[in-house]
Amino acid sequence: MINYSVIRRPNRKTASVQVSPSNQVSIVVPMDLPEERIAAIIKRKTRWIMNKIAINNEVKYPVRPKEFVNGESFAYLGRTYRLKILNGSSHVEFKGGYFRVSVPNKGKPDEAKLVKILLTEWYMEHAKTKLQERVRRFAQVMEVKHFGLTVKSLASQWGSCTKDGDLNFNWRIIMAPLRLVDYVVIHELCHLTYHDHSKEFWQLLERYLPECKELKEELRRTGALLTL
Repeated sequence: MINYSVIRRPNRKTASVQVSPSNQVSIVVPMDLPEERIAAIIKRKTRWIMNKIAINNEVKYPVRPKEFVNGESFAYLGRTYRLKILNGSSHVEFKGGYFRVSVPNKGKPDEAKLVKILLTEWYMEHAKTKLQERVRRFAQVMEVKHFGLTVKSLASQWGSCTKDGDLNFNWRIIMAPLRLVDYVVIHELCHLTYHDHSKEFWQLLERYLPECKELKEELRRTGALLTL
């Protein structure tokens, strides 16, 4: 038996089953879809769901969680950089191939917690700048128009597009190589034309990104590693 959560959304016309990197199964459905129909869809997709879970379990997670100590490596746009913790006012500087994080009273028990907070803020700020840049570039090429752009933490998605044309992105994507950032950006821009994952959607995505299937698979395999 598969445990799953149901997400009902207004104006949704089709059902979509999702499996997160942590193997949480959810199904996004129209507001009025009966529970028995939902259960039937899950049953029909059982083999696909189990395959996704099996693939997720093949991903090699970090041996241990980040400790936020000097010398630890952190990813940014597909490359890794060492952490240097300095004494000073709360600040992050990306310089000379290092994340230089200054914290007051260096060496205190809450040092690692503060370093994590500062690094997260830095990632979110730079993710927004980079994503705005890539969205502007590709939206012009694709001749589409979006409205808002938000960068935040998303539990099981790298991006989303609302029916009103607002784009949402997971800040963690900024840790990935630029090719994967662009995959997520172009994917969501295609949703401005097709709000589902229909055949027409994938044809449009492949038109602008011929290697989209390979990039999708790469992100699926490595996405769980893009975390603090």
